[in-house]
Amino acid sequence: MAASASFAKLTPTGPQVFINFRGKDVRNGFLSFLEPAMREANINVFVDKGEVMGTNLVNLFVRIQESRVAVVIFSKDYSSSEWCLDELAKIKDCNDQGGLSVIPIFYKLSTENVKELKGDFGDTFRNLTRKYKHLPERTQKWKEALESIPQIKGMTLSEQSDRNEREFMNEMVLEIQRLLSQIAVKGNPKLELDSQGGFMVPARRLDIAHADNPEKWTWSAIYDRPHKADIEIATMINIHTLIKITGDFHTRKLIPGTKYEVVFLVSLDDTSLGWKKDVTMKLKLTMRDGSSSEQEKALYLDEYIGENWVDIHVGEFEAPPKKENAKIFFSMYQYVDTDPKSGLVVKGVAIRPAQ
Repeated sequence: MAASASFAKLTPTGPQVFINFRGKDVRNGFLSFLEPAMREANINVFVDKGEVMGTNLVNLFVRIQESRVAVVIFSKDYSSSEWCLDELAKIKDCNDQGGLSVIPIFYKLSTENVKELKGDFGDTFRNLTRKYKHLPERTQKWKEALESIPQIKGMTLSEQSDRNEREFMNEMVLEIQRLLSQIAVKGNPKLELDSQGGFMVPARRLDIAHADNPEKWTWSAIYDRPHKADIEIATMINIHTLIKITGDFHTRKLIPGTKYEVVFLVSLDDTSLGWKKDVTMKLKLTMRDGSSSEQEKALYLDEYIGENWVDIHVGEFEAPPKKENAKIFFSMYQYVDTDPKSGLVVKGVAIRPAQ
């Protein structure tokens, strides 16, 4: 029991916080203390462990989009990294759209040099833009982000400060907590797919086998931009037993005579294991009089490993008249228990008009 409680403490839920930083400057020092302090404070923090060129930057952009807060740590060599600046440009875009709050941190660096691109910080940035002069749109986005984000009220730790790094770090954690306290997490929202005229059943409303066991599944919150809401997602850690995810939805909310499709919204990260054997998808429509129709198919999820959110098609049905008290039941399951499986992330199930 004690082990489970400890594990749960290290997997906080709540809105995701993305940290943008120059690894060379802070990874092995300041950040190595800040990240565990945030987790200890039950802050759902995402830190890019790779930060190497060749890693899929698109995946990090998705992480930024899923976050509600971005902490940008400006440091001595920050402006030498195209990786940091690409992330910063994406952070600016999300902030401009209103879905992301930003806390700039000036770490042992003059705020004036960052805001006005002066001194070594500015010179380094100009050298980088000359290197990429053949990509003017990209460098212009960098410049706009560097002009915009540092203007947001942030926190500064100067080289001459009397405060030590641990005191400053504790102040940062408190500021992040204050900002997060203003963000209401909708644990069980009725999410309407406004752009497609359908609905979504979030992961928390699904019946996921072993989802209450933190050694098998963990829960965290992301900002889902299409629905403009914070929702919880379930991430598979390690499963040796059967996989079973089920749910239902009442058809009275749908337009009679319209054909709808049912899809699981999932993701499988690059480290996912055990998906070479097929899983079974099942859809059942049950009418008020007890009659029903079923669809079932098997498919392989390993082809989706490394992609962002994907739609796993379950089946299609026609919405009956509203006076018909009908329900749909959907499931994803696999009864193979010989191979360990991990890496599946479940956002929910969408019921939307078929294309």
